[in-house]
Amino acid sequence: MRITKTPLIPLLAVLALAGAACSSASVAGTSASGATASSPATSSAPGMGGGDASFAYGEPGDPAAVDRVIAVTQSDTMRFDPPSVAVREGETVRFDVTNSGASPHEFVLGDAAFQDEHEREMAGMGGAAMPVDEPNAIAVAPGQTKSLLWTFSAAGTLVYGCHVPGHYPAGMHGEVDVTA
Repeated sequence: MRITKTPLIPLLAVLALAGAACSSASVAGTSASGATASSPATSSAPGMGGGDASFAYGEPGDPAAVDRVIAVTQSDTMRFDPPSVAVREGETVRFDVTNSGASPHEFVLGDAAFQDEHEREMAGMGGAAMPVDEPNAIAVAPGQTKSLLWTFSAAGTLVYGCHVPGHYPAGMHGEVDVTA
């Protein structure tokens, strides 16, 4: 029996094309500028794949009630700009997130416990796939701008981060200070 080895580069090209095909489905509805408003998802647990999208720190915002727009840039230096933002309890913010890098990134909004859980989920995926957009999270392809609308309901500190494997531990996270 003869064993044939598959060359790595053609295999990676096929995987990249498959990933691009999958990610193009998630960007349907993107405007000419690349901006997309994420819409509430139905799931059985808060965030990343599950159902009743209820969060202790807020809820998806109403596009007609945006109080402020905050532009956020993601880069392959594993940083967000700005590294922190301040908002008011009850404020509805539209985060316009631009991926200026060459690799995919996420913008996941949540408390520290949520971020830790999502980091474990993404590590378990081994980098095989990006999550679908959720009420508190968006996947942003290289060169793309997407929006996440959020109404903050409780004072405290939240985190936004990217959990593509290796990104969060490399420092790709920022803080949201929610004041009463």
